[in-house]
Amino acid sequence: MASLPACDEFGLLPPGIHTATMAEIEDRFGRFQQTTRRRDLFRKLNEYVCEIQAVDWSVDLVINGSFVMTNVDEPNDIDVILILPEDWDFTAEVKPFEYNLLARRRIQRRYELDLFGVPRNSETEKNMVDFFSQVRSEWCDRLQIPYSQEKGLIRIEL
Repeated sequence: MASLPACDEFGLLPPGIHTATMAEIEDRFGRFQQTTRRRDLFRKLNEYVCEIQAVDWSVDLVINGSFVMTNVDEPNDIDVILILPEDWDFTAEVKPFEYNLLARRRIQRRYELDLFGVPRNSETEKNMVDFFSQVRSEWCDRLQIPYSQEKGLIRIEL
């Protein structure tokens, strides 16, 4: 697997979705900068990934937010798009341990992940990826990033 491309002068990955391993994510984004915040968030992301792997779902995670912006020392959380199978039934009852991997509030509290579950290859997936490829105006102002600048996202294949 190719390594992640270099970030630009604003600390952003090039536009597009870049597949990475957890080790690559840790190396680039999960290390100590001025505080332990990135390291702590990476640890929680890794815990969530391990729990998802334990249920053996065929899913991908797309990682986004200030966590994947190297010029941000203290990201608030990690934005995650959980890409579920195309035929995922959002109305079906799930087992408690599965619910614990899908419940947005629980995921936010336990892992500090802002989770959005979407079906693979859906219009919702496309819209979420398009939305998350935009740099929030807060970061444009703070880091002097042009408002039209797009950022890259990271895919974890599970």
